[in-house]
Amino acid sequence: MQRLRDTRGIALPLAIFALVIVGVLVASSFFIGRQEQLVGRNTVRLNQAFASAEAGAQLSLASWDPIVYNATPVGGSVAFGGNVTGSGWYRGSVRRLNDLLYLINSEGFSRDSTARQRVGLLVRLRPIEVDITAALKTQGATKIGGSSFINGNDTPPPGWLDCPAIQPTLPGIEIAKAADVTTSGCKDMTCVTGDPKVKENPSISESTLTNFGDASFDELKAMANVVIPGGVRQIAPSLTGTKCNKEDLNNWGDPLTPAAPCGNYFPIIWSEGDLSINGVQGQGVLVVNGNLSVQGGFQFFGPVLVRKALKTTGTGGHFHGGVVAANISLEQNDVLGNAVVNYSYCAVIKALQNTASASLLRERSWVNLY
Repeated sequence: MQRLRDTRGIALPLAIFALVIVGVLVASSFFIGRQEQLVGRNTVRLNQAFASAEAGAQLSLASWDPIVYNATPVGGSVAFGGNVTGSGWYRGSVRRLNDLLYLINSEGFSRDSTARQRVGLLVRLRPIEVDITAALKTQGATKIGGSSFINGNDTPPPGWLDCPAIQPTLPGIEIAKAADVTTSGCKDMTCVTGDPKVKENPSISESTLTNFGDASFDELKAMANVVIPGGVRQIAPSLTGTKCNKEDLNNWGDPLTPAAPCGNYFPIIWSEGDLSINGVQGQGVLVVNGNLSVQGGFQFFGPVLVRKALKTTGTGGHFHGGVVAANISLEQNDVLGNAVVNYSYCAVIKALQNTASASLLRERSWVNLY
């Protein structure tokens, strides 16, 4: 009886101890589960932020606007932002590092803005690789006359600012056979100037005049933001309210008034067939998949690439930049009337830079900034 009295009341402490142990286990399980839940939630938020940052960078590249980004000065930047359905939102900037290189800096946030990630893309401009080596370059017979003038001296467009330094003089005409150049009312080639006036280049062929870097003539159509079927057209800038109307297929910018709303609009124009232009003005890169006929004093600033023949009549046309006429069918190029073809490095480089698309660097273009 004494031993029974000595163990009296031990069940209660044991029960309490067991309850404490069970409570600790339950609390530990709850704590671990809670931590796992928080880690999972934070991972989801982090992934949302990363997806938003990545989307912002890729969307900025995919929707590259040459009018905005290509005109940004070196060291300058343009802000962007937006929302990503199901992920979150982003903000960032496109900063120009040099003439061709840009950094896209995109900061992404989760839907509740509690997590953020930042990524960067290095991209470069990819202008059409047009090699202007003469004011007029062709492979077929070329007739010049009247009061027309072909000028291989670098001539900046009037009123254009920030033009590069004057470049060395180019030949007035570069052609496969110099004997294919004939004149009418242009004694002793007085209507041509350059160094030399006419350069004979036997290597000129259909392929050299219809390939531009890694792009063929036909592939230029995919780069164009103005595609027309050809026909007879009058080209002039147009506005929607106070803004440049880029939906108008006959609006190719406003080179004669650079400060106007369409002054910085440099489209790539693709004409699917023969094109006849009767005034007024345009700029950019003109690609004609056929013959180009110009009259009415039309002025164009930038490279002109013609698959067949160039013809000017009457008051002719004024080309500032350079003309490449492939002349595939070996039709005769007629530069008559008072047409003027001026080599202009400024017009060429501005047109190519302002029409260039952007692409990722081939190596090390992506970086996780944090």
